[in-house]
Amino acid sequence: MRRVAVCGLLLAGAACTSVKPVQPADFIPKNNPQTVWVTYTDNSFVPVEHPTVVGDTLKGMWAGLSEPVTIPFSQIQVVQAKMPNSKRTIALVSVVGLAAAGVAYTVATSGDSGNPNFNGCGATKGTANTTCCEGVKPGEKDNSANC
Repeated sequence: MRRVAVCGLLLAGAACTSVKPVQPADFIPKNNPQTVWVTYTDNSFVPVEHPTVVGDTLKGMWAGLSEPVTIPFSQIQVVQAKMPNSKRTIALVSVVGLAAAGVAYTVATSGDSGNPNFNGCGATKGTANTTCCEGVKPGEKDNSANC
């Protein structure tokens, strides 16, 4: 059960973020992202972990290879980073809220013990739908207290 909760939290976290273009000189020092994705002017691509900005250069470690990377801004076409996505967050909260309301409604209306005509088998006394009452054929009426 704990694994399910952890997976749910990871999916919720992913649903609340998206990768968007950023201005590296402003974004990286203010937000200290774990990873940014850099597209060079020649359209090649590199994920950079622990990025820092030094002057007009982006420095960090090539994600997955653990090799140092130094990229002058003049060679960068775009830098992307994970950013909060309020639309996705609102959608996630709405879906979870509706699901919880549906479960609550189902639980609240699942028993008809307050209905005096409810016989416990899904039919009302005297109706033709008494297939769950023992000894009564479909379509027959039973006036006993059981159905």
